[in-house]
Amino acid sequence: MDTYIDLKDVRVIGYVTMGLIALVAVESIWGTVNDWQGGSSSWSFLAIVLILPAAVASVLWFRGVTHNAEAIALHGVRTVSQVWKASDPAQREAPFEKRVASPLIKPWQYAFLAMVLCDVFESMLLDTPLYVVFSTLSTLLAIGAAALACYLVFRISLMQQRFAVPQRKRG
Repeated sequence: MDTYIDLKDVRVIGYVTMGLIALVAVESIWGTVNDWQGGSSSWSFLAIVLILPAAVASVLWFRGVTHNAEAIALHGVRTVSQVWKASDPAQREAPFEKRVASPLIKPWQYAFLAMVLCDVFESMLLDTPLYVVFSTLSTLLAIGAAALACYLVFRISLMQQRFAVPQRKRG
């Protein structure tokens, strides 16, 4: 017997989201290298220009995967952890409350939060020697947060696609 759940295809918006997140990380690297060489405010403007579409794409992707996760799990889904639990085909037979989310979700959230805090300190310390320290730390955290975010977007999109395509039961 085949299993099929009519889901939104989130792969394209997921790829766009991952690409924009990667561009933001690359811009962060480039801006920090520029900071080491004397700095320029144009890089901050470019960061804002790239962050806005990345945020919009991320929200659109999350709305799609949340919709899909609710259809898969028949359970209220509101967080990335819940989306993972609902979307993981390996845990399909376990009750929702006993499913386990990816251990990489918390590190991604903490890296993102730490990056934002470093950005705040960076902007407060513009004309001091600590500016470059916080700029560099922010960039390292941005790289980590971006890598984890891209991994999570890719895996969740892939897991949900397994539910959208008819699968033959083996046995």
